[in-house]
Amino acid sequence: MVIYLDVLLLENFIVNTFLIFLTSDTLKIRAKKLNVLIGALIGTLYVITILFKSLNVFNNIPVKISMALIMILISFRKKNILFNLKATAIFILYSMLLAGLCIFIEFNKSGGRLDYGIIINFSYKKLMIALMVIYLILRRVVFFIKDRKILNNYIYGVEIVLDSSVKKIRAFLDTGNELVEPITNLPVIIVEESLFTREEIKNYKYYYIPYNVINGSYGRLEAIKPEKIMIYKEDSVEEKEALIAFCHNKLSGEDDYQGLLSRGIL
Repeated sequence: MVIYLDVLLLENFIVNTFLIFLTSDTLKIRAKKLNVLIGALIGTLYVITILFKSLNVFNNIPVKISMALIMILISFRKKNILFNLKATAIFILYSMLLAGLCIFIEFNKSGGRLDYGIIINFSYKKLMIALMVIYLILRRVVFFIKDRKILNNYIYGVEIVLDSSVKKIRAFLDTGNELVEPITNLPVIIVEESLFTREEIKNYKYYYIPYNVINGSYGRLEAIKPEKIMIYKEDSVEEKEALIAFCHNKLSGEDDYQGLLSRGIL
């Protein structure tokens, strides 16, 4: 029997990734892709124990269950014991169902055989792998579309009216942003500084807004009070009184928005 190790490892890696994501979807838990890939890789390396008789000591049920638990721990990084046991049980269940499906198809088709726990010349193997790859791709596309839909629900059109210009931006409603100017108690909209020129804002009085974040860092933001702020959402428009604070960095890597609305502005 000839086994191509690279093909065997690649196929097992795809299967493990598929099973972990399927477990993730069942539990409705979103795992980090890098963690899932590392967990799948660990499980893929374990398949080598099947190929060498000297490693058969690791090819027993307790070790297999332990390996499944290790893959779950690496993929989800949860400290909850009950969650890890539940996820491991679901992962093993899906593995058994997939293996049973493959054996069922094998025994009902000619041209293949089962040696040492490995299905040889399995005519449907490429089809199964292709379906798993399609599932992983479609899963990512669906999550991307859902994320974009949720993101768009929190994005508003904002018109900032200055004495010499008007800036139209897209701003994200940050529910954790409670910035207000301490004296006037006006809400603060954080906007990318690169959108403004010094000439446009040089005649405005500057406010300094203290802030702090969860990681303990703190500082002050420079802000101005424009002539008027208009907020657009679907068919409605509202005029608001607020300060514009300047941020030196880009707020969205994909440039989906250029400002952050505080919770108190709506």
